[in-house]
Amino acid sequence: MMQILPRAALTLAVARNIIESDGPEALHALVLERAGSSDDNSIIGVDADAGWSIEGPLSGIPFGVKDNIDSLPFATTGGSPGLTDYFPATDAPAVARLKAAGGYVPVKLSLHELAFGITSNNSHAGPVRNPYDPKRVAGGSSGGNAAAVARSVIPFALGTDTGGSTRIPAAFCGIAGFRPSTGRYPSGGVLTLSTTRDTIGPMAVDCSDLLEIDGLIVPEEQGVPVIARRLRIGLLNASAGLSLQTDAAFGKAILALEAAGVADFVPLDVPAFADLDERMGHAIVFNEAADVWERFCREKRGLSLSAFAELIASPDVRHVFGSLEHLALETRPAFERAVHGGLLGALRKDYADLFSANGLDLIAMPTSPVPPPFIGEDMTMATDLGLKSTFDTVARNTALATLTGAPSLSIPAGLDAGGLPVGLMIEGRPGEDRFVLAAGARIESVLKGLI
Repeated sequence: MMQILPRAALTLAVARNIIESDGPEALHALVLERAGSSDDNSIIGVDADAGWSIEGPLSGIPFGVKDNIDSLPFATTGGSPGLTDYFPATDAPAVARLKAAGGYVPVKLSLHELAFGITSNNSHAGPVRNPYDPKRVAGGSSGGNAAAVARSVIPFALGTDTGGSTRIPAAFCGIAGFRPSTGRYPSGGVLTLSTTRDTIGPMAVDCSDLLEIDGLIVPEEQGVPVIARRLRIGLLNASAGLSLQTDAAFGKAILALEAAGVADFVPLDVPAFADLDERMGHAIVFNEAADVWERFCREKRGLSLSAFAELIASPDVRHVFGSLEHLALETRPAFERAVHGGLLGALRKDYADLFSANGLDLIAMPTSPVPPPFIGEDMTMATDLGLKSTFDTVARNTALATLTGAPSLSIPAGLDAGGLPVGLMIEGRPGEDRFVLAAGARIESVLKGLI
């Protein structure tokens, strides 16, 4: 039975109203009650005794942290049985900055095991269920974040994004998810997959909250750009045909933005942006993950990579980790061509040239060209064009920013004819994060009417 939810209500403003009227204890009790009653497998750990600060801009505000990011006093398990006793020495720097601003972490959130997938169908912790349809996935790998924010368990959460892991679940659960420019947020304190592609990213009800959170993680950039003119946005992959319902809902959002005078859209066709994961993205992850995880297993667990792989619960992730050394060797030539042979640099130049040649402020595309897969569609999924690879289909549009290093933002763009959320994704030039978030807030003000 479809569970059509209202737009997630626990914004930062609502949280502050609760604190002002009833005290931080009341908000803490509400979070614990909602976390305890959640049946979607989004919550992987609860700290009922978590304390909050009475100082700072986030004074008394709880937030969630994906369980591949270090946050004391929790273990960092990656949603995997082999790491249930892995306790970090310190908070990840991004978590520490939010705690220093007065926030606190009462819940750790579930994910696709070890963040290596886009469904969050986790065999150890249970599949994270979509709040709009529990038979479907919440997306991944930050699925617990998206489901918990959508269900108003917490106002916002920190996730990670290697190939789309903040933006895909945000789109599938009807919230906003942000991938900052690569390197913008402080590194460290994360179970890393790819040093080239990984970044922490926040997820919240709306872009206004993301602007505040981003300004606290990067305090030297707290100003909000004023955007009073029509935006010129390049439109990519607007109608893939993989889901006619997604295509129709995305098209409706584009028409609404044009009618509201927010943007002019310029259709683009860029062959250089096609099949990026197949051409270089997978090779980069396999090679960097093999190096990072071999060292982690040896130094932190006293195990070989192959021995650690045997402890992994989810069959898809266990297979990848068990084959990681072979996959790295097999894709080494593609990795070398991308990272050391100039292909990655050429892609980034093509991206910059696209903006300058077309006078663009942003580019836009559907966050995912399909609705959330059903739980169990881990390897292949049904589409309007037949059976397709689940990962390659869902993440078809999100790989670009992970390789160009550009900021990328998924914004709720209404519901399709089946009542499932659709995401509109905008991306800017690397370093223009505040502009992307401000533009997202403006776009969101129109698209809220479609939800």
